[in-house]
Amino acid sequence: MADLRGARLAETDLREANLRKANARGAVFRRSDLRLADLRGTDLSTADLLQARLTDALASDHTRWSAGFDHAAAGVVVTEDPSPEPSPLLQPPGITTNYPPLRSMS
Repeated sequence: MADLRGARLAETDLREANLRKANARGAVFRRSDLRLADLRGTDLSTADLLQARLTDALASDHTRWSAGFDHAAAGVVVTEDPSPEPSPLLQPPGITTNYPPLRSMS
């Protein structure tokens, strides 16, 4: 989960960005391009979204919006919330290869 509290991201190109479950309270996205961004579960409750482009951005029932912000009119697509994110430190190995044990040279 990204911590974007108070971030100044005005006029930023964030198309297709993965901001899933980010804490974006107080962040400024004024005139930013968030089309197709993943905002599912993101806290935008006090974010500045003035003139932000949100067409086809993904949101869920857990996405929190600023009071009075009409995400449907902005073109946001509401879908299911994703499952919990796996820890980046505990990712399973992609490929497992069995090698013989190393032998020290004498």
